Amino acid sequence: MKKTLVAAGVVIALGIVWTGGAWYTGKKLENHLSEMVTQANEQLKRTAPEAGVELSYQNYQRGVFSSHLQLVVKPVAGADNTWLKPGQSIVLDESVSHGPFPLAQLKTLNLILLWRR
Repeated sequence: MKKTLVAAGVVIALGIVWTGGAWYTGKKLENHLSEMVTQANEQLKRTAPEAGVELSYQNYQRGVFSSHLQLVVKPVAGADNTWLKPGQSIVLDESVSHGPFPLAQLKTLNLILLWRR
């Protein structure tokens, strides 16, 4: 009886830690998303200034174990000779798994901790 309770307690504790870790990393992603998009735009300007495009995001939806968002590539307003015509855009639907061991990584048995400051 005691061993069963201890085993159940360990399983419950691991579930709580996993869920809390996933929630925390999702919250960190939400807080840093605009900063990461800004860095991507700076990188685009440095490496391909002739492209005349910028990146933005929309429809961000955070869940406990994953987040969904759309990344939008569109021409910079007022730029000439851009890779995209005015009014054109490229929309990328993205799903981001988060947590100490994201579910997408577990499905492929890739058990590397994904943690970055």
